[in-house]
Amino acid sequence: MSARNARPGRTASPIGRRLARAFVAVLATAACGDSGPVLPSEPSNLVLVTVSSLRADHLGIYGYPRNISPNLDLFGASGAVFLEALTPWPETGRSAAALLTGVDPSRSARGEPARLFEAATLATRLRGHGYRTLAAVSHPALAAELGFGEGFDEFREHWGDGAGATDAVRDFGIRAVGATDDRPVFVWLHFSAPSRPHDPPAEDLDAVRGDAMTPAGPRFRVGPQPTAAVAPGAGYGEMTDGYDASIRSVDRAVGAVLAGLRSGPLRGETLFVVAGLHGESLGEHGPPFETPRPLFRETLEVPLLVGWPGGDGTRLPAETRFGTAVSIGDVGPTALELIGVPLPDTLAVGTVGKSLVPALLGDDPRPHRRLYAQSGRGLFAVYNGRLRMLRIPVPGQDAPLFALFNLARDPNEAENVYEQARSSMEPLKAQLETRRIQTVAWQQENESAGAADPAVSPPLAEALAARGYR
Repeated sequence: MSARNARPGRTASPIGRRLARAFVAVLATAACGDSGPVLPSEPSNLVLVTVSSLRADHLGIYGYPRNISPNLDLFGASGAVFLEALTPWPETGRSAAALLTGVDPSRSARGEPARLFEAATLATRLRGHGYRTLAAVSHPALAAELGFGEGFDEFREHWGDGAGATDAVRDFGIRAVGATDDRPVFVWLHFSAPSRPHDPPAEDLDAVRGDAMTPAGPRFRVGPQPTAAVAPGAGYGEMTDGYDASIRSVDRAVGAVLAGLRSGPLRGETLFVVAGLHGESLGEHGPPFETPRPLFRETLEVPLLVGWPGGDGTRLPAETRFGTAVSIGDVGPTALELIGVPLPDTLAVGTVGKSLVPALLGDDPRPHRRLYAQSGRGLFAVYNGRLRMLRIPVPGQDAPLFALFNLARDPNEAENVYEQARSSMEPLKAQLETRRIQTVAWQQENESAGAADPAVSPPLAEALAARGYR
């Protein structure tokens, strides 16, 4: 929580450590001995909002100058903001698999499109503890027939609703947080509007085009990137306007759910989590919206916001800023601990998620850790909080290429310093290679086990193809 853990170019809250200590005091008031915080006698509710293709640096609370996320910004200011949350795989299905299970997506999902086969998910665990489990999703990669409906009492799919999908998920969320029941509730809402193809409401597109802030093009610390491309048939500014307008439409939808929660029967008793599943390239390191997505900041860094809407501020102090790198695989364990549901006694093979509550309390002896990522075409990366190393296969060559970026000095990843630092980077390179071998083995094992998986239905196949899935 200290300033030295903040991201370069971003300002950590100067009262961060005091807030962490206050959080310690709040959670420790009922603690007994060295056992840590005592779980609430009645578990709290949980609302999880996930969004496809949502870059952290396109929200105001992360420094974006455009006013396209006022509701998310206000919510973030009322709770905890993780300044550097990363996805282990910049693709909706596999990223969601990691978030819902805390297990590496190479171990918890298989195939193309990705099928979730890890049985222990947030939904199954919470339903086992007496929760009602409700979900509404608007992306075909999260379809029930791909395993993402497992553990839910009610699972609504709106990926066939076109431009109305955002409103349909919003309305479901408002109804879910406005209902009362003897049991606590877990609600998962997924919005896909920022992903291609963009079709934002006219009011959002007009607002964005009228703000006189349309960007001229992607820029790096050292100037424009010569290889940056624009979307076919559209200039960079027009493309970014559509992307930002889509984010604005999701922000309005989430704001409506938050308003219903703050004024409803679950007020103050519901943990609300907002997480991007992956970011999106807008031309910073090659063609925009390229698939598979490259492993750079714009595709890996996502927003992660946590708070208690309508609460009195005692569960989590406002304006908490956490600067150490975390994984979206941490969302599940963190949420479970905060709402008072016991964490699993044993961890599944390939577990990458861990509870961030000790880190928020300042009690994590190893707040920094290596975070790995992968994408299609054999792309792998490792990040240690300062350096990101990429392993890039070259077709027709046995030896891959490696790239190294020092994000402390080069936050836009414009300068590959691998050759200059090659001799000192062998340990990091060895760690990346070890992880690559391990994940490839997992994938081969999973693909073999999933040889009998049924083909997806024609409507789902068509919806996936429209979004660039094979």
